[in-house]
Amino acid sequence: MKFEAIRIKNFRTIEGEQEIELGHGITIVGPNSSGKTNILKAIEMVFTGYENKLDYDIKDDLTFGVGNGQTSLIATFSGDRSSKDNEFFVLYDELVEMLEAEKEPTNTFALYLSFAKSGKPIYRFFSNEKMKKDFQAQFSRKQMIAVNTLLDTFVCHYVPSSKSINDLYNSLLLPFIKRAVSRVLEDKLQAINESLRLISSHLDKQLAVAGLPNIKSHFYLPNGSLEELLHQFEFQLSDPNKTTINRKGMGIQASAILASFLWITKEEKRHDKSPIWLIEEPESYLHPQLAESCHKMLNEISMEALLVTTTHSLGFVSQDPKKIIGTMLDNNTTKVIKYDTYVGATSSIRSALGVRFSDYYNLGLLNVFVEGKSDREIFQWFLGKVKSQEDGKYSWVHVRAAEFLDFSGVSGIEGFMKATYEFIYKERPVITVLDGDTAGDKTRRALQQYFGNKEVPFQANINFISLHTGFSLEGLFPHEWIIDAHEEHPNWFSEYSIDVEGKLQPFLMKTDKNKEQLRHHLIAKADIQENYEWIVRFETVLDMLDSGLEKAYLDTYGTKMESYKVDSPLAM
Repeated sequence: MKFEAIRIKNFRTIEGEQEIELGHGITIVGPNSSGKTNILKAIEMVFTGYENKLDYDIKDDLTFGVGNGQTSLIATFSGDRSSKDNEFFVLYDELVEMLEAEKEPTNTFALYLSFAKSGKPIYRFFSNEKMKKDFQAQFSRKQMIAVNTLLDTFVCHYVPSSKSINDLYNSLLLPFIKRAVSRVLEDKLQAINESLRLISSHLDKQLAVAGLPNIKSHFYLPNGSLEELLHQFEFQLSDPNKTTINRKGMGIQASAILASFLWITKEEKRHDKSPIWLIEEPESYLHPQLAESCHKMLNEISMEALLVTTTHSLGFVSQDPKKIIGTMLDNNTTKVIKYDTYVGATSSIRSALGVRFSDYYNLGLLNVFVEGKSDREIFQWFLGKVKSQEDGKYSWVHVRAAEFLDFSGVSGIEGFMKATYEFIYKERPVITVLDGDTAGDKTRRALQQYFGNKEVPFQANINFISLHTGFSLEGLFPHEWIIDAHEEHPNWFSEYSIDVEGKLQPFLMKTDKNKEQLRHHLIAKADIQENYEWIVRFETVLDMLDSGLEKAYLDTYGTKMESYKVDSPLAM
């Protein structure tokens, strides 16, 4: 089961409804006291259950001044009917059968949660649908079972920044250690009980000698559980001196606890649970040198579980703007901000930090700047599709290790480059990819003139790459495919022509939507190809890009890149 999205209304500082997509995890950035933590708490509150185990209190949790309004949380889930989620969907379908209106079977559904004035949670799966007559009591019982079944498929961990390492160890890691060890001891249970019986027998004999033959002693495992028998384990770290964890520095302690979260996640998944991690400011207590390592650990967790974090550190912000939201206060209520670019997402953090210039933008060891998010997504798709060959062909190791950063079009990249490039190119390898169309060529000439006047190196096929003359990124696909697309969808194109030899000439699309339609058309065409004959133009660009990144790496760091870890979502 997956937790896909949440809509929050009248919860703490969040008054007007705010919708947050969660499917691929999210990082929340924003000023202090702008509502980041309240989003985490709202997500956690979905799992408070009928017993209100998270202690929703209308005095503290209902937005101040909303009068008779109620806190409203609407969670969207999706699941697999054919396998482990079948038990829930059987119950859900039975509820649907009790409704007057017919509904098609679905894998995606909403769970509505509101709270009575007493603080009592009120769950329901349908907002305004009427049920058939005489099904009220049956529907209520069935819905409660379905809600409990759904919530039981998840395990939600909220990790506040204020919680001590010792508290995290005792509340999160220790229970799983006990469970793992108790499984090992299960086949010894009979021997343990026999040993307890023998101890009782010895005590009973002594009681009889003392004149108390009617008193009998009994020893049992606490609540019959091996886990409760196991009280504590000492957690030690060696560096190389072995000491208990609480004798290490706070950064090492936090890193060690963070490392345990992935093991906990895998243990929960092994028991058919869907883990959710809500981690507040993971950079807390960390030395800057440990931030990158811990960010990598969080990335590992995000591949196995739903991860939602808040942060004030650029090192913990995803490069993908789809995985970032911001918060701001507007008349003392929280508003959620969505971003189109990474640079925009981190502006609120960058303005408050005193770090190296390139660190303001969290640049990687290698970086490729592209005009827009569609360009980044095309490169991502291409590198995922074209695999490195055993003979080294298509390896493009530097490209696959690079971070791809996108901007809001050609004007956005020109403005950013003029403002920052002369400072960052000495700190981080950067290559800019520009379209070969009119707009891209205009920007290329403007940047060359600008940096030429400043004596900043900006050379073709070294510091930047221009795509084929007259064409944008779509021109890297076989031109025959574009000609075929025009024959099928001539209304997509505003300018189109072929020359006397039937070769494609530079073209324009009518709208951005048409441009997106063409890209989807070309990708679909590529996805059904059985070989790589169609990648000729892509290969030329990637070869040049990889060569430029290799040189830039050597110039910047004074050494060749001998190896790399596949951390980038573009790496294979």
